[in-house]
Amino acid sequence: MKSGSPTHRALRLAAMSAGVTGSYLGYLAQSAFLTKDKKASKLRSTHASAARRVSDELSALRGPAMKLGQALSLQTDVLPDEMLAELSRLQMQAPPMHPSLVRAQFKASMGRYPEDVYREFDPVPFAAASLGQVHRCVLTSGENAAVKIQYPGIREAIENDFKWFRAVSKPAQLSAHMPESAIAELQSQIALECDYVREAKNLAYYRKGVAPLGFVDLPRVHSKLSTDKVLTMSMVSGQHLDEFLKTRPSQKQRDLIGERLFELFYFQFFEMHSLHADPHWGNYLFRTDGSIGLIDFGCVKYFPAEFIENMRKIFLYNGRRDTAQFQRLLDERYAGRGARLNPAARRALMFMSENFYGRVYPPDPKLDARPFDFGSPAVVKHYMTQSSKVGTAKGTLPEYIFLARAESGLYQTLHRLRARVHTSAIVRRFL
Repeated sequence: MKSGSPTHRALRLAAMSAGVTGSYLGYLAQSAFLTKDKKASKLRSTHASAARRVSDELSALRGPAMKLGQALSLQTDVLPDEMLAELSRLQMQAPPMHPSLVRAQFKASMGRYPEDVYREFDPVPFAAASLGQVHRCVLTSGENAAVKIQYPGIREAIENDFKWFRAVSKPAQLSAHMPESAIAELQSQIALECDYVREAKNLAYYRKGVAPLGFVDLPRVHSKLSTDKVLTMSMVSGQHLDEFLKTRPSQKQRDLIGERLFELFYFQFFEMHSLHADPHWGNYLFRTDGSIGLIDFGCVKYFPAEFIENMRKIFLYNGRRDTAQFQRLLDERYAGRGARLNPAARRALMFMSENFYGRVYPPDPKLDARPFDFGSPAVVKHYMTQSSKVGTAKGTLPEYIFLARAESGLYQTLHRLRARVHTSAIVRRFL
């Protein structure tokens, strides 16, 4: 059987699932004979072992499979700590390509070997993720830079993974809980991440777009040293979230960064009609002065203007959700995408608007001076629960897929920071 084929990848995923299930069945079989302390210790080791197996397998498969693991690694206070510790490796540490393969991939795309292009090139990557790996290099000008090189066969792996996913999700597609439009949106966006020419354009758009904020630092692309599979960029400094938190930042620092992350999110959405939609913590770099480095612009979701304008009208809606006016706004959003809102999805959206957004983003301007505390895990769990109910009620639009991905990542990061944020006051600036 050909390695990387749909059947081969599906069998590896099935074997991983069976192995994880077996680990927990083994724990259950032993737990009846263990003391309370030994039972807790055994459960922790089972969590770690299962997560290690998942992490190793997904990182080896790379592509969409690894992206799933990266998404899971953000589920703070949803998954056990032992699992999160293992899954967090997926944010930066996929198995690297052999140096000879790196050189071959580079030459196939650039026409020359790395040592013929750069003054210095480190064959060992400092970051390796789902679609490519990143190496340090020194340009002929003496500037330190980073070069991202795409894995071989990754585009075929994406196509194969989605063939498998469509097959196993057929019941959900037929019931409209997972519409084909949502699967197509996922596949399209992940496939676009393989085009480094597009990523360079995303970076140029964002470098210009976020400049007014003043606290965000993005890489600069060296276009003459880049292709659709090789991307050479300036280095961006800073610490990843876990490293930053180990420095024991003050509450004031954490609040400042939290407010800036929040402002950055809604500035992108309302002013730039787009989102950096790959929110795992490997893509954010934090500094003690409160500035933020943002990297990896392969996954940028652009939204239609009419969708943004509908969100402006509905976001801090100060009134009852069962009114005809509010429901017209919901109908308008779905009609704009050629869809019709069913009663169950309408109820789920009304409930989420009032009981999640209405609490995290109080619409009354008199409450703008009161920050929302993201320190409680309840906010993350509440968001995940309500989002799931919208999906279960068949209310998913293609725009929700990456909007929810980015929004969930924002809340997870704010929770890890234990940040207090003036949510409504910030959003109100853009409405």
